[in-house]
Amino acid sequence: MSVIERDIAFILEVDKLKNIVRKSRNISNDRYENDAEHSWHACIMAIALQGYANSLVDIARVLKMLILHDLGEIGSGDIIVYNKNSADVLNELESADRLFSMLEPRQHEELKDLMKEFETRETSESKYANAIDRAEPVLQNIHRNGETWKKNGIGYERIVEMNQRKIGEGSVELWRYLLNQIDQLKEKGLFDQ
Repeated sequence: MSVIERDIAFILEVDKLKNIVRKSRNISNDRYENDAEHSWHACIMAIALQGYANSLVDIARVLKMLILHDLGEIGSGDIIVYNKNSADVLNELESADRLFSMLEPRQHEELKDLMKEFETRETSESKYANAIDRAEPVLQNIHRNGETWKKNGIGYERIVEMNQRKIGEGSVELWRYLLNQIDQLKEKGLFDQ
């Protein structure tokens, strides 16, 4: 198989990301979003909110991480973040690595390194990418009156616990905004169950 044939095979394989249905509905309609839509929306958010990152970031690197970060779910499926454990993360990373191995070794290593950087959250770019990844479904829930949170029995304390650090590490301003919105839902009685 030629190099371009390998690259095309990878492109065709990752098209399956469009078939991985997430647990959150789109803001603009009642359809559940898929992983590809989530990745696209996260990239748009990263661009639009770049000025709120805690530090200067290489936006191209952030976008690469965001477009790649859920590819492992092609093999493992989507698991709501509030139920995800370290074994689930490992399964996703292994699944992504299998996909990346379809590419030539240099590309394989580059993409694998980006995934590792995203997961370890040690760079400004990975912290910001994680903040955006986590903020996208929070924003959906805010605009859908906590639909996914209510459906899965996720309370206020758990939402704050799971999101405060990851979003705040990448963007304190974004976390302040989202927390204010979550607090408004709390005041309206959303979490009184």
